[in-house]
Amino acid sequence: MLIVNDSGGKSVPATILRTELNIELNSNFNDTTMVKIYLNSIVKQMRNHTATLDNSNILVDKPWALIDDENELQKLIFKKDQKLIMSKNGQVQIGKWEYFPEAKALLIDRNIDKILCNEAFIDNGVMILRLDGTDNRFFILANENVIPDLNVNEYLKNLLYRKLQIRERKLIDGKILEVAGVEEWDHPHIGNNVTVDAEEIEDGKYQLENEKKYFEIKQGKIIQILTETTYTNPDNIDIVIQQRDSNYISYGDCVFIDNKIANDQTINFSKRRKLVIQNGKVVRTESKNKIRRYFSNMFKKTVSDDFNE
Repeated sequence: MLIVNDSGGKSVPATILRTELNIELNSNFNDTTMVKIYLNSIVKQMRNHTATLDNSNILVDKPWALIDDENELQKLIFKKDQKLIMSKNGQVQIGKWEYFPEAKALLIDRNIDKILCNEAFIDNGVMILRLDGTDNRFFILANENVIPDLNVNEYLKNLLYRKLQIRERKLIDGKILEVAGVEEWDHPHIGNNVTVDAEEIEDGKYQLENEKKYFEIKQGKIIQILTETTYTNPDNIDIVIQQRDSNYISYGDCVFIDNKIANDQTINFSKRRKLVIQNGKVVRTESKNKIRRYFSNMFKKTVSDDFNE
């Protein structure tokens, strides 16, 4: 069977499982470990969209393809009378199968052994089964009627994108950010879940390719969408501000000068205003006109209000 196991001792031919991680799927342990992580992520994300083998129409009388322990293509057909047709290179053996709905488990008698597999993800096109008692040992079967080219990964990716409404955004480092919960023709919003290759990513700021825009990510969610704007002051100094509102400068926006976080200072910003920076962030603006500054402080105007004048 096509197995991704804990030892990493079995190869996984790329014709059956191609990953977007651009891995050479061979016996290398690290590669196999990455495939396990990928499969675990898929299973976790799709847990609310899986079918069950309680519906025997998914399992029975379908041509299921897999890779056996010798890394050769094998076909399985689960018959209604619980016979299991196993064909490899035209040679046929007859085994048995039994499904236990109370445990969502499938017992497979392959003549040479018997294995108990738990449902991980079930669909008309793909079955991902987890060997009972393990966390990362998977059996992957593809329905040849649904996936003629046996490209399980492409099928799972399309299914995942459709079910979770995932839209891609390319990052400046070339990675693809997968943003879930985005309607077609819509844009990412604060609160959307994000992954890369179906895995959660580290907290931080991620810049989009060909855009002066950043997503700030925390615990797998977008918490801020920042637009980077460059202002040149009267002293010909470029002041770069990562704005939470693309139209206005706001309190707390990060400020950079000479590609570094700005030091604490009050800097000349425009003909009429100064920018007060503390801890690398916008605190307020001040009018160069003392009378205007007095009334501005008196009415406690916001930074955005100041820049709208």
